[in-house]
Amino acid sequence: MVRSSSTIKSNIGLIHIGSCPLHLIHNSFKIGMDGTNWSIEEFLNNLGFWFSRSPSRREDYLKLTKNLSNDIGKFIRRFIIIRWLDVGPIIERVIEQWTNLKEYFIRFIPTNRKISLNNHRYIQIRRIFETKSTLIRLNFLVFLYHNIYEQILKWFQQTQPLIHVLYDECEQLIRRLFSCFINEDLIKSKTLNELMNISFHIQANQKCDSELEIGEATRLDQNNLSSEENQQFFSDIRNMYSLITKELIRTLPLNNDLLRHLKCLHPIMRHSETSHISIMNIARSFPQMIIPDDIDRITAEWYIYQNENIPNEWYEQTNKYHSIDYYWKNVFTLKTNTGTNKFIALPKLIKCILALSHGNADVERGFSENAFLLTDDRSLLSDASINGLRATRDGVKFFGNGKPHEVPITKALLDCVRDAHSRYCIDLEKRQQELLTNKNSIKEETKNDFLIEKQNDLYDEQKLLHKNLTTIQKMIDEGTERLTKAISSKDFKEIETSLLLIEGGNKKLATTNTHIVCNTNQLNQIRKKQKK
Repeated sequence: MVRSSSTIKSNIGLIHIGSCPLHLIHNSFKIGMDGTNWSIEEFLNNLGFWFSRSPSRREDYLKLTKNLSNDIGKFIRRFIIIRWLDVGPIIERVIEQWTNLKEYFIRFIPTNRKISLNNHRYIQIRRIFETKSTLIRLNFLVFLYHNIYEQILKWFQQTQPLIHVLYDECEQLIRRLFSCFINEDLIKSKTLNELMNISFHIQANQKCDSELEIGEATRLDQNNLSSEENQQFFSDIRNMYSLITKELIRTLPLNNDLLRHLKCLHPIMRHSETSHISIMNIARSFPQMIIPDDIDRITAEWYIYQNENIPNEWYEQTNKYHSIDYYWKNVFTLKTNTGTNKFIALPKLIKCILALSHGNADVERGFSENAFLLTDDRSLLSDASINGLRATRDGVKFFGNGKPHEVPITKALLDCVRDAHSRYCIDLEKRQQELLTNKNSIKEETKNDFLIEKQNDLYDEQKLLHKNLTTIQKMIDEGTERLTKAISSKDFKEIETSLLLIEGGNKKLATTNTHIVCNTNQLNQIRKKQKK
Protein backbone atom coordinates (compact mmCIF):
# COMPACT_ATOMS: atom_id res chain seq x y z
CA MET A 1 0.00 0.00 0.00
CA VAL A 2 1.37 3.38 -1.00
CA ARG A 3 1.34 5.98 1.75
CA SER A 4 0.18 9.54 1.31
CA SER A 5 2.78 12.09 0.30
CA SER A 6 2.15 13.87 3.60
CA THR A 7 4.27 11.20 5.26
CA ILE A 8 7.26 12.08 3.09
CA LYS A 9 9.73 14.06 5.15
CA SER A 10 10.81 17.19 3.34
CA ASN A 11 12.04 20.56 4.46
CA ILE A 12 12.15 23.82 2.58
CA GLY A 13 15.07 23.55 0.20
CA LEU A 14 16.07 20.09 1.48
CA ILE A 15 15.12 16.56 0.47
CA HIS A 16 15.33 14.01 3.26
CA ILE A 17 17.00 10.79 2.06
CA GLY A 18 18.94 9.94 5.22
CA SER A 19 22.66 9.73 5.87
CA CYS A 20 25.25 8.12 3.62
CA PRO A 21 24.49 4.36 3.78
CA LEU A 22 28.14 3.54 3.18
CA HIS A 23 29.15 5.03 6.53
CA LEU A 24 26.16 3.47 8.27
CA ILE A 25 27.12 0.01 7.03
CA HIS A 26 30.75 0.50 8.09
CA ASN A 27 29.57 1.50 11.55
CA SER A 28 27.27 -1.52 11.85
CA PHE A 29 30.21 -3.85 11.30
CA LYS A 30 32.21 -2.00 13.94
CA ILE A 31 29.36 -2.24 16.44
CA GLY A 32 29.08 -5.97 15.78
CA MET A 33 32.81 -6.40 16.38
CA ASP A 34 32.69 -4.32 19.55
CA GLY A 35 30.05 -6.68 20.92
CA THR A 36 32.63 -9.47 21.22
CA ASN A 37 35.85 -9.81 23.19
CA TRP A 38 37.79 -11.14 20.21
CA SER A 39 40.21 -8.16 20.14
CA ILE A 40 40.55 -8.47 16.36
CA GLU A 41 41.06 -4.74 15.90
CA GLU A 42 43.92 -4.64 18.38
CA PHE A 43 45.43 -7.78 16.87
CA LEU A 44 45.44 -6.40 13.32
CA ASN A 45 46.85 -3.06 14.43
CA ASN A 46 49.64 -4.73 16.38
CA LEU A 47 50.41 -7.08 13.51
CA GLY A 48 50.65 -4.27 10.97
CA PHE A 49 52.71 -2.09 13.30
CA TRP A 50 55.07 -4.94 14.16
CA PHE A 51 56.49 -5.20 10.65
CA SER A 52 55.96 -1.65 9.38
CA ARG A 53 58.43 -0.05 11.81
CA SER A 54 61.28 -2.57 11.66
CA PRO A 55 63.19 -3.58 8.50
CA SER A 56 65.03 -6.31 10.43
CA ARG A 57 61.75 -7.97 11.44
CA ARG A 58 60.56 -7.86 7.86
CA GLU A 59 63.77 -9.47 6.68
CA ASP A 60 63.56 -12.20 9.33
CA TYR A 61 59.98 -12.95 8.38
CA LEU A 62 60.77 -13.17 4.65
CA LYS A 63 63.65 -15.57 5.31
CA LEU A 64 61.50 -17.71 7.59
CA THR A 65 58.70 -17.86 5.02
CA LYS A 66 61.10 -18.90 2.28
CA ASN A 67 62.55 -21.67 4.46
CA LEU A 68 59.12 -22.95 5.50
CA SER A 69 57.25 -23.06 2.21
CA ASN A 70 59.56 -21.60 -0.42
CA ASP A 71 56.89 -18.94 -0.96
CA ILE A 72 57.20 -15.19 -0.90
CA GLY A 73 56.12 -13.75 2.43
CA LYS A 74 53.39 -11.14 2.35
CA PHE A 75 53.04 -8.46 4.97
CA ILE A 76 49.83 -7.27 6.56
CA ARG A 77 48.32 -4.10 5.20
CA ARG A 78 47.64 -1.35 7.69
CA PHE A 79 44.18 -1.47 9.23
CA ILE A 80 42.42 1.92 9.38
CA ILE A 81 39.87 1.99 12.16
CA ILE A 82 37.50 4.45 10.47
CA ARG A 83 37.11 2.06 7.52
CA TRP A 84 35.97 -1.09 9.22
CA LEU A 85 35.05 -3.03 6.11
CA ASP A 86 38.65 -2.86 4.88
CA VAL A 87 39.21 -5.52 7.50
CA GLY A 88 37.96 -8.21 5.08
CA PRO A 89 40.96 -8.25 2.68
CA ILE A 90 43.34 -7.72 5.61
CA ILE A 91 42.00 -10.77 7.44
CA GLU A 92 42.22 -12.80 4.24
CA ARG A 93 45.92 -11.97 4.09
CA VAL A 94 46.35 -13.01 7.73
CA ILE A 95 44.62 -16.36 7.05
CA GLU A 96 46.76 -16.86 3.95
CA GLN A 97 49.93 -16.26 6.00
CA TRP A 98 48.62 -17.94 9.16
CA THR A 99 51.14 -20.80 9.29
CA ASN A 100 54.09 -18.51 8.61
CA LEU A 101 52.95 -15.87 11.09
CA LYS A 102 52.30 -18.43 13.80
CA GLU A 103 55.71 -20.01 13.30
CA TYR A 104 57.36 -16.60 13.43
CA PHE A 105 55.70 -15.41 16.64
CA ILE A 106 55.43 -18.70 18.54
CA ARG A 107 58.78 -20.33 17.72
CA PHE A 108 61.16 -18.07 15.82
CA ILE A 109 61.12 -15.05 18.14
CA PRO A 110 61.49 -17.01 21.44
CA THR A 111 64.28 -19.11 19.92
CA ASN A 112 66.32 -16.25 18.47
CA ARG A 113 65.69 -13.84 21.36
CA LYS A 114 65.90 -10.81 19.09
CA ILE A 115 63.45 -8.90 21.24
CA SER A 116 62.39 -8.95 24.84
CA LEU A 117 59.67 -11.52 25.44
CA ASN A 118 58.09 -9.01 27.81
CA ASN A 119 57.35 -6.66 24.91
CA HIS A 120 53.73 -5.59 25.38
CA ARG A 121 52.85 -5.75 21.69
CA TYR A 122 54.47 -9.16 21.27
CA ILE A 123 52.59 -10.55 24.27
CA GLN A 124 49.26 -9.46 22.80
CA ILE A 125 50.04 -10.88 19.35
CA ARG A 126 51.25 -14.19 20.78
CA ARG A 127 48.18 -14.52 22.99
CA ILE A 128 45.92 -14.22 19.93
CA PHE A 129 47.94 -16.82 18.00
CA GLU A 130 47.80 -19.23 20.93
CA THR A 131 44.01 -18.93 21.19
CA LYS A 132 42.50 -21.94 19.42
CA SER A 133 39.42 -20.10 18.22
CA THR A 134 41.28 -17.20 16.58
CA LEU A 135 41.49 -18.75 13.11
CA ILE A 136 37.82 -19.76 13.28
CA ARG A 137 36.85 -16.22 14.23
CA LEU A 138 38.87 -14.80 11.36
CA ASN A 139 37.24 -17.21 8.90
CA PHE A 140 33.81 -16.15 10.13
CA LEU A 141 34.63 -12.46 9.70
CA VAL A 142 35.79 -13.15 6.14
CA PHE A 143 32.52 -14.99 5.48
CA LEU A 144 30.57 -12.08 6.95
CA TYR A 145 32.46 -9.63 4.78
CA HIS A 146 31.91 -11.56 1.54
CA ASN A 147 28.37 -12.77 2.18
CA ILE A 148 26.83 -9.63 3.70
CA TYR A 149 28.94 -6.58 3.05
CA GLU A 150 31.17 -6.87 -0.01
CA GLN A 151 28.48 -6.67 -2.68
CA ILE A 152 26.69 -3.63 -1.29
CA LEU A 153 30.01 -2.00 -0.40
CA LYS A 154 31.06 -2.09 -4.06
CA TRP A 155 27.58 -1.09 -5.17
CA PHE A 156 27.59 2.11 -3.06
CA GLN A 157 30.90 3.22 -4.56
CA GLN A 158 29.61 3.43 -8.13
CA THR A 159 29.46 6.79 -9.87
CA GLN A 160 26.27 6.33 -11.90
CA PRO A 161 22.91 7.54 -10.48
CA LEU A 162 21.52 4.81 -8.23
CA ILE A 163 19.12 6.70 -6.00
CA HIS A 164 16.18 4.82 -7.54
CA VAL A 165 17.43 1.44 -6.26
CA LEU A 166 18.83 2.61 -2.92
CA TYR A 167 15.75 1.48 -1.01
CA ASP A 168 15.79 -1.98 -2.62
CA GLU A 169 19.48 -2.47 -1.89
CA CYS A 170 19.00 -1.57 1.77
CA GLU A 171 16.07 -3.97 1.94
CA GLN A 172 18.09 -6.78 0.34
CA LEU A 173 20.88 -6.19 2.85
CA ILE A 174 18.44 -6.66 5.72
CA ARG A 175 16.98 -9.78 4.10
CA ARG A 176 20.44 -11.31 3.58
CA LEU A 177 21.28 -10.59 7.18
CA PHE A 178 18.06 -12.14 8.49
CA SER A 179 18.56 -15.24 6.36
CA CYS A 180 21.88 -15.90 8.12
CA PHE A 181 20.50 -16.38 11.61
CA ILE A 182 16.68 -16.15 11.74
CA ASN A 183 14.44 -19.19 11.30
CA GLU A 184 13.31 -19.51 7.72
CA ASP A 185 9.62 -19.88 8.55
CA LEU A 186 9.67 -16.44 10.21
CA ILE A 187 11.10 -14.59 7.22
CA LYS A 188 9.63 -16.48 4.28
CA SER A 189 7.24 -14.37 2.17
CA LYS A 190 7.39 -11.50 4.65
CA THR A 191 7.35 -7.83 3.79
CA LEU A 192 10.09 -5.55 5.02
CA ASN A 193 7.89 -4.07 7.74
CA GLU A 194 7.04 -7.56 8.97
CA LEU A 195 10.72 -8.49 9.03
CA MET A 196 11.58 -5.41 11.06
CA ASN A 197 8.98 -6.37 13.65
CA ILE A 198 10.58 -9.77 14.27
CA SER A 199 12.24 -10.09 17.68
CA PHE A 200 15.55 -11.12 16.17
CA HIS A 201 17.44 -10.92 19.47
CA ILE A 202 15.38 -13.76 20.99
CA GLN A 203 17.19 -17.07 20.53
CA ALA A 204 13.92 -18.94 19.99
CA ASN A 205 13.52 -17.03 16.70
CA GLN A 206 17.08 -17.80 15.64
CA LYS A 207 18.44 -20.83 13.83
CA CYS A 208 20.09 -23.62 15.75
CA ASP A 209 23.89 -23.74 15.85
CA SER A 210 24.14 -26.26 13.03
CA GLU A 211 22.05 -24.08 10.70
CA LEU A 212 23.59 -20.69 11.46
CA GLU A 213 25.35 -19.21 8.43
CA ILE A 214 29.02 -19.04 9.40
CA GLY A 215 30.80 -20.12 6.21
CA GLU A 216 32.15 -23.49 5.17
CA ALA A 217 35.74 -22.75 6.21
CA THR A 218 34.52 -21.72 9.66
CA ARG A 219 32.39 -24.86 9.96
CA LEU A 220 35.34 -27.12 9.10
CA ASP A 221 37.66 -25.52 11.67
CA GLN A 222 34.95 -25.56 14.30
CA ASN A 223 35.54 -29.28 14.96
CA ASN A 224 38.82 -28.40 16.67
CA LEU A 225 37.02 -26.56 19.49
CA SER A 226 35.72 -28.03 22.71
CA SER A 227 32.00 -28.02 23.43
CA GLU A 228 32.42 -25.09 25.80
CA GLU A 229 34.42 -23.11 23.24
CA ASN A 230 31.84 -23.95 20.59
CA GLN A 231 29.07 -22.70 22.81
CA GLN A 232 30.87 -19.43 23.46
CA PHE A 233 31.71 -19.04 19.77
CA PHE A 234 28.09 -19.41 18.65
CA SER A 235 26.95 -17.10 21.43
CA ASP A 236 29.32 -14.43 20.11
CA ILE A 237 28.06 -14.96 16.57
CA ARG A 238 24.42 -14.61 17.59
CA ASN A 239 25.24 -11.47 19.52
CA MET A 240 27.16 -10.03 16.56
CA TYR A 241 24.34 -10.75 14.12
CA SER A 242 21.82 -9.17 16.50
CA LEU A 243 23.91 -6.03 17.06
CA ILE A 244 24.53 -5.55 13.34
CA THR A 245 20.85 -6.04 12.54
CA LYS A 246 19.74 -3.66 15.26
CA GLU A 247 22.13 -0.95 14.07
CA LEU A 248 21.18 -1.29 10.40
CA ILE A 249 17.45 -1.21 11.14
CA ARG A 250 17.99 1.86 13.30
CA THR A 251 20.09 3.83 10.82
CA LEU A 252 19.28 2.75 7.26
CA PRO A 253 16.51 4.73 5.48
CA LEU A 254 14.09 1.80 5.55
CA ASN A 255 11.17 4.01 6.60
CA ASN A 256 11.84 6.70 4.03
CA ASP A 257 8.76 6.94 1.82
CA LEU A 258 10.48 9.09 -0.79
CA LEU A 259 13.16 6.48 -1.44
CA ARG A 260 10.51 3.79 -1.64
CA HIS A 261 8.56 5.80 -4.21
CA LEU A 262 11.70 6.38 -6.28
CA LYS A 263 11.64 2.72 -7.29
CA CYS A 264 9.09 3.65 -9.95
CA LEU A 265 11.89 5.19 -12.04
CA HIS A 266 13.34 1.77 -12.78
CA PRO A 267 12.37 0.53 -16.28
CA ILE A 268 10.94 -2.73 -14.94
CA MET A 269 8.55 -0.75 -12.69
CA ARG A 270 7.02 1.10 -15.63
CA HIS A 271 3.82 -0.96 -15.69
CA SER A 272 3.42 -1.16 -11.92
CA GLU A 273 -0.10 -0.32 -10.76
CA THR A 274 1.17 2.05 -8.10
CA SER A 275 3.86 3.79 -10.16
CA HIS A 276 1.61 6.74 -11.11
CA ILE A 277 0.83 7.34 -7.41
CA SER A 278 4.53 7.17 -6.62
CA ILE A 279 5.48 9.70 -9.29
CA MET A 280 2.84 12.12 -7.98
CA ASN A 281 4.16 11.79 -4.44
CA ILE A 282 7.70 12.33 -5.71
CA ALA A 283 6.66 15.47 -7.59
CA ARG A 284 5.03 16.86 -4.45
CA SER A 285 8.31 16.32 -2.62
CA PHE A 286 10.04 18.90 -4.84
CA PRO A 287 7.94 22.03 -4.18
CA GLN A 288 10.88 24.31 -4.97
CA MET A 289 11.23 22.83 -8.46
CA ILE A 290 7.80 21.52 -9.42
CA ILE A 291 4.75 23.81 -9.39
CA PRO A 292 1.18 22.44 -9.03
CA ASP A 293 0.48 22.81 -12.76
CA ASP A 294 3.55 20.70 -13.50
CA ILE A 295 2.27 17.94 -11.20
CA ASP A 296 -0.90 17.61 -13.26
CA ARG A 297 1.13 17.52 -16.44
CA ILE A 298 3.56 14.97 -14.98
CA THR A 299 0.64 12.69 -14.14
CA ALA A 300 -0.62 12.85 -17.72
CA GLU A 301 2.86 12.34 -19.16
CA TRP A 302 3.44 9.37 -16.89
CA TYR A 303 0.39 7.60 -18.36
CA ILE A 304 1.82 8.30 -21.82
CA TYR A 305 5.14 6.87 -20.67
CA GLN A 306 3.46 3.72 -19.34
CA ASN A 307 1.73 3.09 -22.65
CA GLU A 308 4.77 3.90 -24.77
CA ASN A 309 6.45 1.15 -26.76
CA ILE A 310 10.00 1.30 -25.37
CA PRO A 311 12.59 -1.12 -26.78
CA ASN A 312 14.39 -3.35 -24.30
CA GLU A 313 17.75 -2.25 -25.70
CA TRP A 314 17.32 1.08 -23.96
CA TYR A 315 17.77 -0.45 -20.55
CA GLU A 316 19.04 -4.00 -21.08
CA GLN A 317 22.49 -5.09 -22.11
CA THR A 318 24.37 -8.36 -21.74
CA ASN A 319 23.95 -9.61 -18.14
CA LYS A 320 23.14 -6.15 -16.76
CA TYR A 321 21.12 -2.97 -17.18
CA HIS A 322 22.19 0.29 -18.73
CA SER A 323 22.56 3.17 -16.31
CA ILE A 324 19.29 4.87 -15.46
CA ASP A 325 20.32 8.20 -16.98
CA TYR A 326 21.07 6.47 -20.29
CA TYR A 327 17.58 4.97 -20.28
CA TRP A 328 15.76 8.21 -19.49
CA LYS A 329 17.84 10.14 -22.01
CA ASN A 330 16.46 7.86 -24.71
CA VAL A 331 12.93 8.13 -23.34
CA PHE A 332 13.04 11.91 -23.50
CA THR A 333 14.04 11.84 -27.17
CA LEU A 334 10.59 10.51 -28.10
CA LYS A 335 8.53 12.93 -30.17
CA THR A 336 4.95 13.30 -31.28
CA ASN A 337 3.78 13.04 -34.89
CA THR A 338 4.23 16.80 -35.21
CA GLY A 339 7.88 16.61 -34.15
CA THR A 340 7.48 18.11 -30.67
CA ASN A 341 8.73 16.46 -27.49
CA LYS A 342 6.29 14.06 -25.88
CA PHE A 343 7.53 14.85 -22.39
CA ILE A 344 7.81 18.43 -21.12
CA ALA A 345 7.39 18.43 -17.33
CA LEU A 346 8.55 14.87 -16.63
CA PRO A 347 12.21 15.47 -17.69
CA LYS A 348 12.46 18.32 -15.20
CA LEU A 349 11.41 16.05 -12.35
CA ILE A 350 13.56 13.10 -13.43
CA LYS A 351 16.65 15.29 -13.67
CA CYS A 352 16.01 16.62 -10.16
CA ILE A 353 15.73 13.07 -8.85
CA LEU A 354 18.83 11.73 -10.59
CA ALA A 355 20.82 14.65 -9.20
CA LEU A 356 20.34 13.15 -5.72
CA SER A 357 23.34 11.14 -4.58
CA HIS A 358 22.98 7.61 -3.23
CA GLY A 359 25.97 8.16 -0.94
CA ASN A 360 29.09 10.19 -0.24
CA ALA A 361 31.54 7.91 -2.05
CA ASP A 362 31.57 10.00 -5.23
CA VAL A 363 32.09 13.21 -3.26
CA GLU A 364 34.90 11.76 -1.18
CA ARG A 365 36.46 10.34 -4.33
CA GLY A 366 36.54 13.91 -5.62
CA PHE A 367 38.39 15.01 -2.49
CA SER A 368 40.91 12.22 -3.03
CA GLU A 369 41.45 13.25 -6.65
CA ASN A 370 42.01 16.85 -5.57
CA ALA A 371 44.53 15.69 -2.98
CA PHE A 372 46.28 13.67 -5.69
CA LEU A 373 46.49 16.74 -7.93
CA LEU A 374 47.57 19.18 -5.21
CA THR A 375 51.01 17.82 -4.41
CA ASP A 376 53.63 19.78 -2.48
CA ASP A 377 55.14 21.19 -5.67
CA ARG A 378 51.73 22.16 -7.11
CA SER A 379 50.18 23.87 -4.12
CA LEU A 380 49.59 27.18 -5.95
CA LEU A 381 47.25 25.84 -8.61
CA SER A 382 44.27 28.10 -9.20
CA ASP A 383 40.67 26.89 -9.08
CA ALA A 384 40.51 27.09 -12.87
CA SER A 385 43.61 24.90 -13.21
CA ILE A 386 42.24 22.32 -10.79
CA ASN A 387 38.91 22.26 -12.62
CA GLY A 388 40.76 21.86 -15.92
CA LEU A 389 42.80 18.93 -14.64
CA ARG A 390 39.70 17.31 -13.18
CA ALA A 391 37.83 17.80 -16.46
CA THR A 392 40.73 16.21 -18.35
CA ARG A 393 40.75 13.19 -16.04
CA ASP A 394 37.00 12.81 -16.39
CA GLY A 395 37.28 13.10 -20.15
CA VAL A 396 39.90 10.35 -20.30
CA LYS A 397 37.74 8.22 -18.03
CA PHE A 398 34.62 8.78 -20.14
CA PHE A 399 36.05 8.60 -23.67
CA GLY A 400 38.99 6.25 -23.11
CA ASN A 401 37.81 4.09 -20.21
CA GLY A 402 40.55 5.63 -18.08
CA LYS A 403 43.29 4.97 -20.67
CA PRO A 404 44.64 8.05 -22.49
CA HIS A 405 45.80 6.04 -25.53
CA GLU A 406 42.24 4.82 -26.11
CA VAL A 407 40.73 8.29 -26.34
CA PRO A 408 39.53 8.70 -29.96
CA ILE A 409 41.39 11.43 -31.85
CA THR A 410 38.64 13.40 -33.57
CA LYS A 411 38.73 16.57 -35.65
CA ALA A 412 37.03 18.48 -32.84
CA LEU A 413 39.71 17.33 -30.39
CA LEU A 414 42.50 18.39 -32.75
CA ASP A 415 40.86 21.78 -33.28
CA CYS A 416 40.63 22.26 -29.53
CA VAL A 417 44.33 21.43 -29.15
CA ARG A 418 45.29 23.90 -31.90
CA ASP A 419 43.19 26.65 -30.37
CA ALA A 420 44.30 25.94 -26.81
CA HIS A 421 47.17 28.45 -26.79
CA SER A 422 45.15 31.25 -28.38
CA ARG A 423 42.33 30.66 -25.90
CA TYR A 424 44.89 30.71 -23.10
CA CYS A 425 46.26 34.05 -24.35
CA ILE A 426 42.75 35.49 -24.59
CA ASP A 427 41.95 34.26 -21.10
CA LEU A 428 45.24 35.64 -19.78
CA GLU A 429 44.56 39.02 -21.38
CA LYS A 430 41.06 39.00 -19.97
CA ARG A 431 42.35 38.25 -16.49
CA GLN A 432 44.98 40.98 -16.77
CA GLN A 433 42.27 43.41 -17.85
CA GLU A 434 40.18 42.34 -14.87
CA LEU A 435 43.15 42.86 -12.57
CA LEU A 436 43.74 46.31 -14.05
CA THR A 437 40.06 47.17 -13.71
CA ASN A 438 40.07 45.96 -10.13
CA LYS A 439 43.22 47.93 -9.44
CA ASN A 440 41.70 51.11 -10.88
CA SER A 441 38.53 50.44 -8.98
CA ILE A 442 40.47 50.04 -5.75
CA LYS A 443 42.40 53.23 -6.51
CA GLU A 444 39.16 55.08 -7.19
CA GLU A 445 37.62 53.73 -4.02
CA THR A 446 40.71 54.81 -2.09
CA LYS A 447 40.49 58.27 -3.61
CA ASN A 448 36.79 58.51 -2.78
CA ASP A 449 37.47 57.34 0.74
CA PHE A 450 40.14 60.04 1.09
CA LEU A 451 37.75 62.72 -0.19
CA ILE A 452 34.99 61.55 2.12
CA GLU A 453 37.37 61.55 5.06
CA LYS A 454 38.59 65.05 4.17
CA GLN A 455 35.01 66.23 3.72
CA ASN A 456 34.09 64.92 7.15
CA ASP A 457 37.07 66.74 8.64
CA LEU A 458 35.97 69.99 6.98
CA TYR A 459 32.44 69.51 8.29
CA ASP A 460 33.83 69.04 11.79
CA GLU A 461 35.99 72.13 11.36
CA GLN A 462 33.01 74.10 10.08
CA LYS A 463 30.95 73.15 13.12
CA LEU A 464 33.78 74.24 15.38
CA LEU A 465 34.12 77.58 13.55
CA HIS A 466 30.40 78.31 13.87
CA LYS A 467 30.60 77.43 17.53
CA ASN A 468 33.53 79.83 17.94
CA LEU A 469 31.59 82.46 16.00
CA THR A 470 28.77 82.23 18.51
CA THR A 471 31.23 82.58 21.39
CA ILE A 472 32.91 85.62 19.78
CA GLN A 473 29.57 87.30 19.17
CA LYS A 474 28.68 86.83 22.83
CA MET A 475 32.02 88.39 23.79
CA ILE A 476 31.35 91.46 21.57
CA ASP A 477 27.82 91.79 22.96
CA GLU A 478 29.18 91.59 26.48
CA GLY A 479 31.81 94.29 25.70
CA THR A 480 29.16 96.55 24.19
CA GLU A 481 26.92 96.15 27.21
CA ARG A 482 29.78 96.87 29.62
CA LEU A 483 30.78 99.92 27.55
CA THR A 484 27.27 101.34 27.76
CA LYS A 485 27.20 100.92 31.52
CA ALA A 486 30.70 102.38 31.91
CA ILE A 487 29.78 105.49 29.90
CA SER A 488 26.70 105.96 32.05
CA SER A 489 28.74 105.71 35.25
CA LYS A 490 31.71 107.62 33.75
CA ASP A 491 34.04 104.76 34.73
CA PHE A 492 36.97 105.40 32.38
CA LYS A 493 38.86 102.29 33.44
CA GLU A 494 35.86 100.10 32.63
CA ILE A 495 35.42 101.98 29.35
CA GLU A 496 38.98 101.11 28.38
CA THR A 497 38.48 97.43 29.30
CA SER A 498 35.24 97.28 27.34
CA LEU A 499 36.87 98.80 24.26
CA LEU A 500 39.69 96.24 24.42
CA LEU A 501 37.11 93.45 24.73
CA ILE A 502 35.15 94.73 21.72
CA GLU A 503 38.30 95.25 19.64
CA GLY A 504 39.58 91.73 20.38
CA GLY A 505 36.19 90.24 19.54
CA ASN A 506 36.06 92.05 16.20
CA LYS A 507 39.52 90.76 15.25
CA LYS A 508 38.55 87.18 16.13
CA LEU A 509 35.28 87.61 14.26
CA ALA A 510 37.10 88.70 11.11
CA THR A 511 39.56 85.81 11.35
CA THR A 512 36.79 83.26 11.95
CA ASN A 513 34.74 84.54 9.03
CA THR A 514 37.81 84.21 6.81
CA HIS A 515 38.26 80.58 7.95
CA ILE A 516 34.57 79.84 7.32
CA VAL A 517 34.81 81.19 3.77
CA CYS A 518 37.94 79.11 3.15
CA ASN A 519 36.27 76.01 4.61
CA THR A 520 33.21 76.52 2.42
CA ASN A 521 35.36 76.86 -0.70
CA GLN A 522 37.20 73.60 0.09
CA LEU A 523 33.89 71.77 0.61
CA ASN A 524 32.62 73.05 -2.73
CA GLN A 525 35.76 71.79 -4.47
CA ILE A 526 35.37 68.33 -2.92
CA ARG A 527 31.71 68.17 -3.99
CA LYS A 528 32.73 68.99 -7.57
CA LYS A 529 35.34 66.18 -7.54
CA GLN A 530 32.79 63.70 -6.23
CA LYS A 531 30.32 64.61 -8.99
CA LYS A 532 32.98 63.83 -11.59
